[in-house]
Amino acid sequence: MKNSQPTHMVYEFDTLYEGVVKQAARYGDKDRYVYKHKKQERHFTFNDMLAHVNYLSSAMNKIGVAGEFAGVTGDTHPDYVATYIATVSCGGVIVPLDKEISAEQFTNFVNLCELQLLVYTSSMHKKILPLYGDMPTVKYIVCMDFDGERPEDPRFMTLDEMLEIGKNAYDEGDRTAENHVVDKDALCTILFTSGTTGTSKGVMLSQRNLTTSAYDCAAIIDADDKDSLVSVLPIHHAYEFTISQLAAPNIGVTMFINDSIKNTLRNFSNFKPTGLILVPLYVETMHKKIWAEIEKKGKTKMVKSLMPIARKLPRSIRRKMFKDIIDAFGGRLDFIVCGGAPLRPELMKDFDAFGIKICEGYGITECSPLISCNPMHKRKYHSAGLVVTHMEARIDKEDPADETGEITVHGDAVMLGYYKNPEATAAVFTEDGWFKTGDIGYMDKEDYIFITGRKKNVIIASNGKNVFPEELEEYLGTSELISEIVVVGRKGEDAGEVVITALVYPDYDKFEGKTKEEIQSAIEEVVDTVNKKLPTFKHIKCVEIRETEFEKNTSRKIMRYKIK
Repeated sequence: MKNSQPTHMVYEFDTLYEGVVKQAARYGDKDRYVYKHKKQERHFTFNDMLAHVNYLSSAMNKIGVAGEFAGVTGDTHPDYVATYIATVSCGGVIVPLDKEISAEQFTNFVNLCELQLLVYTSSMHKKILPLYGDMPTVKYIVCMDFDGERPEDPRFMTLDEMLEIGKNAYDEGDRTAENHVVDKDALCTILFTSGTTGTSKGVMLSQRNLTTSAYDCAAIIDADDKDSLVSVLPIHHAYEFTISQLAAPNIGVTMFINDSIKNTLRNFSNFKPTGLILVPLYVETMHKKIWAEIEKKGKTKMVKSLMPIARKLPRSIRRKMFKDIIDAFGGRLDFIVCGGAPLRPELMKDFDAFGIKICEGYGITECSPLISCNPMHKRKYHSAGLVVTHMEARIDKEDPADETGEITVHGDAVMLGYYKNPEATAAVFTEDGWFKTGDIGYMDKEDYIFITGRKKNVIIASNGKNVFPEELEEYLGTSELISEIVVVGRKGEDAGEVVITALVYPDYDKFEGKTKEEIQSAIEEVVDTVNKKLPTFKHIKCVEIRETEFEKNTSRKIMRYKIK
């Protein structure tokens, strides 16, 4: 079944440049972005994006780097997106780099890709300035919104200077972006995975990959040019870039750029978005804020008694019943798209009761990234959603009698391979060319995907049966006493013994004034309650309490490989 056909207008575009041209024609001087610079609000229209893409492409041609490898890094910014699209629009390859990675890893990626142009936002200047000498292939180093002391390096220029070069060239007849003939299946971007396994690989994507994923996203998420979003996720990630920076603008959405993590909830209130693109950590934070406010007002019992009734009422009435909650996020929040990691179904149920739809999706960088998403009109709890139109998925089982198997996918959004790593590329494709996601799960009769765990995380119990830690983590994660949880298999004292162990970072706000022993006892009670619902071979035998959060990557996923 493919029930993801849009009920709203979705516009096709074959290349990223064609998308920008068509969007400017449709939306013109409508705000594509609203953002803050030095506390001043700036507006950047759809026409501005087309102009900047044209000028930057012409500038790249003028200074001799058109068609070459370029890097971009830093905060979310309109000209970050313009640089990305301009590079690929003149035949180049763009390499978005994580602003949080170490200096050594940063220069390693720059030199591996032999970048000739590096563009970054002004917040990165102090970090990148000392690295100038370690990037010998870079011919031009360009900073956005620069207003500091100019470096002596002759390769340096401001983005405004680059735009001026490009505008002059464009006015003199240089139409680099307009005239370039795009090979939609050629390499256009390399995305280095931040990884939770300790290794980063360069995922190679084409324009066909990106436009396919953006179209499927726009088709399945029912939004239009009356909607607005707040961009909060790291822009170098495929999830944020494809959905927020490619799909959303193609249906005329205005994007408000969040200026810092600490201001996120305040900006939701100020910008009044109708939708949000989030990972579960943000949804958890919002959920905790809601219940903290309810508890502060002494209304917990009343709200909990109203919620079962509310779920049976029309959504418009629910939103009036819980108007205070809606108002806390600006008063217009209608939907949240959540991906990047599993979301607890309990959160979806609570937000549904309040009148806010959550649509959970599933993707992976190697698929540009979208594989499946819950349509707004037909969502399923616990599911990662319906396989999108231009992708296929199947379950590869080692034993036909197994209930689950590895999720493998095929379609126009699947990557070209890993950069300069043919061995890793070969390892993730089946003999008949399907990409192996590494996720374990099953599909129902309607093509909805259900994920049960990661293949690499599986614990082989002492009796030889598979235990997926994600299942146990989901059960334990429902407890309000637990902030973060990772389940691992420890070696026992006896040969071959595996001790399933829960590593828990408690919600210490709930344990104010309590001793370590009291916290341990309370968490063990939660574990005992969960164990009673599970077969013996899945029982958690040991609980270790952490005093600090787990280390996470920039997409806020716990880096399991660092857990000892």
